[in-house]
Amino acid sequence: MPFIALHPEVVRIDATQPDLGAGLEWSRVYKVSPRVALTCPECAWGVHAKHSPSRVRFFCHDGGRPPECSLANESWEHHMLKLEMAGAIRAAGWFAELEVAADDGSWRADVMAASPNGEQRMAREAQLSPITVEDIKARTDRYAAEGVAVCWVSPHKRPPVWLGAVPSIRVRVPEATHKSWVVDDGLGGFGSSAWFFQEAELAQFVRWVLRGQLRPCRSVPRHREVMRLVGEEHRWFLRELWWTSRQSAEAQVSYERELQRRGGGGAAA
Repeated sequence: MPFIALHPEVVRIDATQPDLGAGLEWSRVYKVSPRVALTCPECAWGVHAKHSPSRVRFFCHDGGRPPECSLANESWEHHMLKLEMAGAIRAAGWFAELEVAADDGSWRADVMAASPNGEQRMAREAQLSPITVEDIKARTDRYAAEGVAVCWVSPHKRPPVWLGAVPSIRVRVPEATHKSWVVDDGLGGFGSSAWFFQEAELAQFVRWVLRGQLRPCRSVPRHREVMRLVGEEHRWFLRELWWTSRQSAEAQVSYERELQRRGGGGAAA
């Protein structure tokens, strides 16, 4: 169920935008006769406009579609996370485009955020399938090679192995439609002598990142094990990289300098 379709006249339309991103009303493609020849941008198979029971607009593949189409095989949760990220980016005043691919095909962003002046881009990747730390770092490097920042997002209850190895967050999926998606891992602050977990609504987190109020910060080795209360149990987690404020990043640097001054510092690289 992609949100993007190729239109024979305006090329590309986006079901997540009021005017489909092309100055068209939904009624121009939804249940019209004769039917508009829309196709999937991934597999080129025919698609048609459709509503979910909750009135989410999307494009559905016609019967007999290729089984290997990645857009058709993505889960409902994957699509809803992309929809939520696109909405948060637009609410923050940036442009959001779904399924944006590199010219050479080396990457395809689930959602690409672009600043109003077009000078900055940041990809948002909903990563639900298993991936190794090495592979996700390689994919992050491919984005960086083209000057594109990226934030990887997991909605799984169990933190993935790559969380904290690349710029990333874990979000808590709302239990009801009127509830908000919440970032509950990957966002941190540095207190007097250690990192701690923070939470924020996904929309607020996106706004902070796009405004430059949050940035990736690497934790020094001595601070990478962080305790957190999970249910009624205290657990330790390894976090190498956090999204954090400039103040927290500077607080870690100041703390390390003070340790060195007192002669109590070990390896801080």
